[in-house]
Amino acid sequence: MTDTDNYTRYTTANIPVYLLRCLAATMAEFGHDPARLCLGLGFTLEDLSNPACRVSFRQGSALIRRALQLAPGKGLGLLIGERETIASIGLVGYAMMTCATLGDAVALGMSQQKFTGSMLEFDMRLDSQFVTVSASNRFHEPDIQIFLVEEAFASFLQVARGLGGNSFLPRRVDLNYPAPAYADEYTRIFQCPVRFGQPLAAFVTDVEWAARPLLTYDPLSHRQALEFMEIGFSREREKVDLFESIERAVRQNLREQLSFADIARKLCLSERTLRRRLAENGVSYQSLLDNVRKNRALEMLANPRLSIEQVAFEVGFCDSHNFRRAFKRWTGSTPSEMR
Repeated sequence: MTDTDNYTRYTTANIPVYLLRCLAATMAEFGHDPARLCLGLGFTLEDLSNPACRVSFRQGSALIRRALQLAPGKGLGLLIGERETIASIGLVGYAMMTCATLGDAVALGMSQQKFTGSMLEFDMRLDSQFVTVSASNRFHEPDIQIFLVEEAFASFLQVARGLGGNSFLPRRVDLNYPAPAYADEYTRIFQCPVRFGQPLAAFVTDVEWAARPLLTYDPLSHRQALEFMEIGFSREREKVDLFESIERAVRQNLREQLSFADIARKLCLSERTLRRRLAENGVSYQSLLDNVRKNRALEMLANPRLSIEQVAFEVGFCDSHNFRRAFKRWTGSTPSEMR
């Protein structure tokens, strides 16, 4: 993917403002004028109250950065996430409430994550023991990464409890950054083992929770909610890029180095059709693969506990020499220099 492609995605206004609205309200409680958070960003505080308002990742990250500067060391992401509810994600939240089981609701939320206002990318894995939701960065923004992961995982907990009951507890929470000074807050909130310095940020729960029936299940209301979503999101869905589908498939299988044919099968497309659609957009599969590897490598290099050899393996390289050479090509720096 070219620098122009990345810049376009970084500056395209396609992110709902649920999170930013909650953040602005919280800063007001801290005694700060929330309107000043928006100055010069291309939107106002009033815009954040409009359900149709959309901002770009660049705009959203700038507002978050300003808030973190005003409230340093307070675990602002955890605080925001704790205050959010199933209603905080709008129409998607209502559709989730009307699902038959908690697992169905989570799967629906994952499929519609672009419309919930999240600034991270989420992937869900389900095996015989656990349901694991992992978080990845859309862009390399290390100064707001902790905030974004905190907010996402704390809100996951609140949404799960809102749907499945207050007895819900995750099995563990993995974080891909060192423990902050307020690490005890994580234990208080999640009430489960919390592991810092891990390769991936992951929210893990027992698979039995996926079968928990929802008391708010109603098949007719669920059908209506899906129809409303289809109408309301049809214009936005046109913006959903083929690139993101490919990148998600790649992220889930980075170690395995999926072939072009594998990706085509996962997307239920023929190789010829996928190749044509990529060519029409002037992008190659290799450039998309490299973009995911680069972003994951940058994220993992920020963790001093991981060796460069471990990072190379996690992003799909058999040896660190080839990884170093590729990383130099991607960024202009070696992994050691970047670290």
